[in-house]
Amino acid sequence: SKVGIKHYVNAEMLSKALLTGEIDSKTFRKEVEKIQIENPALIVCTCSTYGEECDKLEVIERIDMPIAKHLVSNFKKIGVAYTAKSTKDSSENLLERMASEMEADIELVDCNCSDSWIHYENNDFDSYVRSIAKTIKSFENEVDVIFLAQASMEGAKDHLQNFKVAVLSSPEFGVREYVKM
Repeated sequence: SKVGIKHYVNAEMLSKALLTGEIDSKTFRKEVEKIQIENPALIVCTCSTYGEECDKLEVIERIDMPIAKHLVSNFKKIGVAYTAKSTKDSSENLLERMASEMEADIELVDCNCSDSWIHYENNDFDSYVRSIAKTIKSFENEVDVIFLAQASMEGAKDHLQNFKVAVLSSPEFGVREYVKM
């Protein structure tokens, strides 16, 4: 069976959040209301930065929820890789909340890849993912798994083939989980 998908982006809202570190709850809610008019069966927010806003609204799921449950269920030392501080906070809060709910003992390791963000801003995506992979390699012996907290980081996997721990991201888990619904 086929699933119809429509992608909505408010680049200005995201850029502002990345620049200032502040979330625009009012605009986010307005965007969700606009989408709801089309009466979709499911709304999934693919932006980790705005993930916590989803928790306040019953009508929207977050792409990183399935991966958070998987990580907390299967790993103890979780390396959280990010290029934006807003994503770090949202992702870590989610993992800690999941661990609390599941009564799991986890340790979060800060894999700060923010130096790579300049490449993304310059539309140099090859340098962006190579730079992320280089930073992640330095954590190989410190973690049980690496969580790529932003969908834009996915390409870093291509440069981590011989990495000895799993490198996971939210889109693959999220899509698999939500199409089951």
